[in-house]
Amino acid sequence: MVRTLNVLFILAVVIGAAAVYDMKLAAKKSANRVAELQAEIEAERDAIRHLRARWSELNQPDRLQGLVERYNGYLELEAMSVKQIVAPEDLPARPVLLEPVGSPDPIGGYAGTSAVVQ
Repeated sequence: MVRTLNVLFILAVVIGAAAVYDMKLAAKKSANRVAELQAEIEAERDAIRHLRARWSELNQPDRLQGLVERYNGYLELEAMSVKQIVAPEDLPARPVLLEPVGSPDPIGGYAGTSAVVQ
């Protein structure tokens, strides 16, 4: 009986050691994945910083003015007048498109794309 009990305890210790080793490997794998993700995040942040710096460089007023002067003959740009600026409530409403009432469409009379009602 004692010998069987010893064998069971040894077996339990071996199984426990294997389970702990498996947990250790899983934790190590997770730590490596976290390190990889942190490196990817830092690379993305660095790329974002680089792109923002490039965007700032491309949007410098002196550079844009030079481009306007160089290509003005082709683009035919004009200065914007104050009368062109309006508030959103000053814009006309969009027309509602409705289907004719007698149409063969089963949902005739509801919003569709054929007729314009103003």
